[in-house]
Amino acid sequence: MLKIQSYLNLRWVLAATLLPLVVAGLFVLGVKALGLVRYDPAYFTAEYAEQYDTPGAVARALEGALQTDDRELLAELQGLRRTVAFETSPNIISIMLWERDDRYFTYMYQDMQTLRRHPHYVEKVKGRWVVAPADAHYYFHSGRWLVVLTPLALVWWMLEIVVILGLLVYRLSARLRGEMYGS
Repeated sequence: MLKIQSYLNLRWVLAATLLPLVVAGLFVLGVKALGLVRYDPAYFTAEYAEQYDTPGAVARALEGALQTDDRELLAELQGLRRTVAFETSPNIISIMLWERDDRYFTYMYQDMQTLRRHPHYVEKVKGRWVVAPADAHYYFHSGRWLVVLTPLALVWWMLEIVVILGLLVYRLSARLRGEMYGS
């Protein structure tokens, strides 16, 4: 009778199988932990909440900030402790509301000189609307991280199956050779 345990270390197989899930868990944990200190409380006063009470108000202000390279206004619109640099140009104009989902409004801006499009995401945080950079926080909360993780995990598991089957065939054939030719 064939005992797979004698040919494979099941702990290593289990560890390799769970690795994509552990990585996903660490990603989620990291995003949640950093989310606790992500925003600067100075940008979440009643004045800011009144000024940026709609996604459209943020989108209009963002257009001006992108055209003038106003770093203070960009920081105010993001509300982050560490602001993210956006590409700016006097030729950038707001095109349209591109997409809306449960959490984000995506506004499309275009540089009329280079014709490059720049999507910017607006979300409601602590009673006001802010521009969310396309970072780990955005990819997690928009669900787009699963578009990357799922195929990677599937490829990992398929590769793991191929390696395990190859290892089993190799070890079984070595055993058979030993029994047949007495090594």
